[in-house]
Amino acid sequence: MKKLVVDLGHGGHDPGAVGKGGTKESEVVLKIGKYLESMLKEVDLDVRFTRMSDKYVSLGDRVEFANNFGADYFLSIHINSASDSSVRGVEVWQYNNDDKNLNEFCSSLCNEISGIFNIRNRGMKLSKSLYVLKNTSMKAALLEVDFISNSFCEKDLNNENNLKAVARVIKDNVLKLYNIKTSEPILYKVCIGAYMDKSNAISCMNTAKSKGFSDAYIIF
Repeated sequence: MKKLVVDLGHGGHDPGAVGKGGTKESEVVLKIGKYLESMLKEVDLDVRFTRMSDKYVSLGDRVEFANNFGADYFLSIHINSASDSSVRGVEVWQYNNDDKNLNEFCSSLCNEISGIFNIRNRGMKLSKSLYVLKNTSMKAALLEVDFISNSFCEKDLNNENNLKAVARVIKDNVLKLYNIKTSEPILYKVCIGAYMDKSNAISCMNTAKSKGFSDAYIIF
């Protein structure tokens, strides 16, 4: 059985980053995790979460849990923050980039999540200091969905449809990472147009949404 550990950052007395409106990183990633758990229930994959409630789990315990389980991959989900409240964007961190399949997974996460929120794709980055990346024995990635310090981001993260969309992107790319085929129906995507001017793309997306196509989004 293929194995995956999904790490939901922070929790309990550690809320992580907090938006100006009081939205907690720990609560947002927990919601994403619960949607993801539901989506992966029927998948032929043994998935374990480091937490599924608002409780504190130390970094050491998260790593020990993953290593003892013997996961093939480890994905940690977080929401970023910055002193500059204008900053937005999605990025994924790795300890190194020597796994082609994981590189493709991280790249796809960035591409597709940036489309959900119409934000900057900050791409894949490397870190030798992030604890869970440094100390897990399997290939690992840490996803920063967006910057909760931005008021528009905070509003987006309080939209349940957006969180479901993020979970769906993660699920779809997990299936690709593990080369798992499902019996889900084929979905045919419709592209309305491609624009040099970003404002035209946003206008087209908003028009589609006003006509009832609420899942319309921009792809870069």
